[in-house]
Amino acid sequence: MAAETGDVDVRGFSLFSGVGRIAIGLGMLAAPGPALRALGFTEVNAATLAVARIAGIRDLVLGGLTLTALGERDRLRKATIGNAMADAGDSLAFVAAIGAEERTAGLRGVATALPATLAGLWVAWRLS
Repeated sequence: MAAETGDVDVRGFSLFSGVGRIAIGLGMLAAPGPALRALGFTEVNAATLAVARIAGIRDLVLGGLTLTALGERDRLRKATIGNAMADAGDSLAFVAAIGAEERTAGLRGVATALPATLAGLWVAWRLS
């Protein structure tokens, strides 16, 4: 039987995901340099700052969509699948960074993006 949006595990993950994405997005917008350094990136320049801000806006949007969908199972499932796909893309990008000159950032990124992908897919499956 499919989970409801009020189930403790589904709701808890969704709240954590939505609020966490908004916090990350705000951090990437307000202080992209320190945020990139905290992620382990060594090369911080105008181009990486711009990409960080783009990622920040993406996370704000994804987090907002998740939080506004909390009461509707189908909308929450779709938002969760979107989040999981974004996290899967991040995982691939961080794997590529491991092979480039950003090994620390790549390892830190994979360590967070891959579990987020799997957790998102699990919640989406629970909602289907």
